[in-house]
Amino acid sequence: MQVTGVRRGWGWPVLAALTLSTIGDEISLVTLMLRTAAHDPPFAVPMLLVAELLPGLLAAPFAGRLVDTRDAVRLLVVASLAEAAVIAWMATHADLSSTIIGAAALGVSFAVSGAASFALIPVLSTALGMPLARANALLEFVRGAGMLAGPVAGGVLVAWGGTTGALLIDAASFALLATVLLASGLRRPVAAADAPAAQGALLADYLPLLRESRITVMIGALTLEVYATAIADVAFVFLVTVAMGAGATVFGALTACWAGGMLAGAAWGGTLAMRRPAPLAFAAATVMGATMLAIGAGWTWGVGLVGGAFAIGGAANSLHNVAVRTMLQRESPAAMHGRVAAMYGAATSSAAMMGYVTGGLFVPAGAVEAYWLGGALGIAAGVGGWWLFTRSRR
Repeated sequence: MQVTGVRRGWGWPVLAALTLSTIGDEISLVTLMLRTAAHDPPFAVPMLLVAELLPGLLAAPFAGRLVDTRDAVRLLVVASLAEAAVIAWMATHADLSSTIIGAAALGVSFAVSGAASFALIPVLSTALGMPLARANALLEFVRGAGMLAGPVAGGVLVAWGGTTGALLIDAASFALLATVLLASGLRRPVAAADAPAAQGALLADYLPLLRESRITVMIGALTLEVYATAIADVAFVFLVTVAMGAGATVFGALTACWAGGMLAGAAWGGTLAMRRPAPLAFAAATVMGATMLAIGAGWTWGVGLVGGAFAIGGAANSLHNVAVRTMLQRESPAAMHGRVAAMYGAATSSAAMMGYVTGGLFVPAGAVEAYWLGGALGIAAGVGGWWLFTRSRR
């Protein structure tokens, strides 16, 4: 793997552009959901979410191989320009069929850009003279800020200029990212000896990674943790409105507690050297499971104590994400980072979809039981995953 550095002074603008595009992701999701909910049948919103998720899941293995055979920076530029064009087109085509087609196209493009971004994190950390764990923590902080600021910004933009204006602003954020990447001079060319075969069965390209038991155990434990969290995500609104008998104010406050915890966890993760990220990843997974159990058992404690549990869970979530990415990037060769990202993304997307379906079986009356199940599975992912990981070899 050959890597060329970023031009002097351009490392931080690249990170800033990635930040804007992350917030843009949230703006586009909120805007499209608001537009779809207002003008289309009730089943249209689930269709929109599936259209954004499923094509990307199917494209993930091909995207991973593509990133490992081409310069990830150029792929991210092309994907960002494609995303800008698709979102701009969706801004002026508000009918349901165009929205679904555009969402599916974005899902495929996001699969490529996500794998490319994962592969570029080690390159950027080297160019900035920053430890890998700190770079991952910074991007996790950015993601948390995007999750917090994006929906607010999306709502404000829709109220101010309508859905068309909000989507065009989002399209501009992706065009800006492509422009900054081109100007930065950042490159990640792939040596011919490192690249997987451009033709042939996908399984053959992924077999070397599947034989790495430490990587497969980590991704397997991550999959179970995401599944557990997704069950609770579905039950969250019913925990507030049915079990706790509260309203929108409490719902917003608890959401803010989780998001604030994520920001704090990411900030703390940036101060850790993470010479051994795996123990931290499994410990954080265990804490996430424990907080879900605590919420399920103590939903009568009052908003203050439940909010504290949400904040702890959010902080553990961020630390878990940072440690998992750092571990996967260190354990796998740079020439396989695209495929690792594809496995990572496909596993989390699949687990989220299955968790949403499972969580739907509990609501509205069984939200507390859903938290108990999610908590038990989360602890199993942390404790059981660590037990398997310590018995795995490189």
